[in-house]
Amino acid sequence: MKLIAGIIGGLILAVLGAILVTMTFAASPEKGGGWGATAFFVFWIIGIAVALGAKSPAKAWRRLLLSSAVLSFLAPISAIIYTGSFMATQIDTASEYAGAQAAGVAVGGGLISGFMGFVGFFLGVVFLIIGLLVGRDKQVVYIERQPQAEGER
Repeated sequence: MKLIAGIIGGLILAVLGAILVTMTFAASPEKGGGWGATAFFVFWIIGIAVALGAKSPAKAWRRLLLSSAVLSFLAPISAIIYTGSFMATQIDTASEYAGAQAAGVAVGGGLISGFMGFVGFFLGVVFLIIGLLVGRDKQVVYIERQPQAEGER
């Protein structure tokens, strides 16, 4: 069962990781696609290894879902890095309309960052809530015995 959790949960982790890496390096297409595909398999192998290292299948799901939540919350950061990288590499500073190009990239990058923030926030919240509810240890309650009065023995 841990292997199944690793394969399916690792697939979720791998898709999110590949999206982040591809988005981060998308300004240079020669790097972005290759690194994104490599990151997919690396994250999937990491997901399987994390699941196999857990004590139980429920703990494996918990670890994978919490890791997916962290990657979901990182989505807007990858979009911001993409915007900065695109501005640094693709804008022709010697052209007559360099300011308009920079403004267009800034507006477009802001929209992409906002969209990734919206999607990443809600995906992260879903993964975080499910991850915190799955695989919890049973709650142990200790009840302290009341001391008896001297005359009641």
